[in-house]
Amino acid sequence: MKGILCSRHSSCDMKALCCFLTVAAFAWADEPADSQAIRKVIASFNHTSERAAVLARDADIPPLDRYAGQEISEIYFEPTAIRLVTPEVAFVDATASQFGSMILKRSSPAMFVLKREGGVWRISVMRVSEYRPGWNR
Repeated sequence: MKGILCSRHSSCDMKALCCFLTVAAFAWADEPADSQAIRKVIASFNHTSERAAVLARDADIPPLDRYAGQEISEIYFEPTAIRLVTPEVAFVDATASQFGSMILKRSSPAMFVLKREGGVWRISVMRVSEYRPGWNR
C-alpha cells in the first residue's frame, strides 16, 4: 500500500515479533519452576507448624478447625491444576482430603490464589467447598 511508513514485511514488524517471541519464551521457561515452587508452598501449608510461613501478609484463610473431629485426620491439600494468571498471581485447583477409620477418605474441591511477594510465592486466598458425597477427582 502506498503511504504507509512500513512495508508489508518491514524490519520493524519482524523486530517486534522477535521481541515478543523472546519475552514469551522466557515467561514460559519459568512456568515449570513456578509450578514446582507453588506445589512446595501447598505442601508446607499442609503442616500446621509451617503454615504461617507460607501465608501472605493479608491472607484470607477460613479456620480449618471446623473440619476437625474424632478419628479424622487434619485436612490435606493436593494441587490438581496450576494456572499462572500473571507472572505474580497463580490460581490453583486442589483436592482437600481427610482420612479416618469410619470415613476412610473424604475429599472436596478446594482452590488457592497465590501471589509472589518479594520473589516468593505465598498463599493469599484459600477456599474449600462443602463436602459432597460422591465427589472425587
